[in-house]
Amino acid sequence: MKKYFKNGLNYLLTGSFTVVFAACYGAPVQMLETKIIKTTNFSSTPIPGLKVTIMQDSLVIDNKYTDSNGVTEFVNLAQDEDYDITIEDIDGIGNGGMFALLNTRIPANENYIEVQLLNEQ
Repeated sequence: MKKYFKNGLNYLLTGSFTVVFAACYGAPVQMLETKIIKTTNFSSTPIPGLKVTIMQDSLVIDNKYTDSNGVTEFVNLAQDEDYDITIEDIDGIGNGGMFALLNTRIPANENYIEVQLLNEQ
């Protein structure tokens, strides 16, 4: 009887522990980060009320609007990934001018970018 108990205990301690250990520590965890975009005009004045769309591989992830400081944040984005953004003036002259549409990229190694928008002609 002692032999069966010892073999069963040995199986539980070695076999199950390996499975639990692999399940807890074997899978890589993707780190998340925040990307901050600041928008200004040609005289470095912040532009509020701009629509900012963030995309990855042409898939829209989220849309947000710049605050009174011309800043918007996108949280819980995958680390080490490039993102494309589109910034558009949706209210006309309501935010201090009519600004041209801007498409740009946020490289994986940058969490903060500041962009200047040109007045639409």
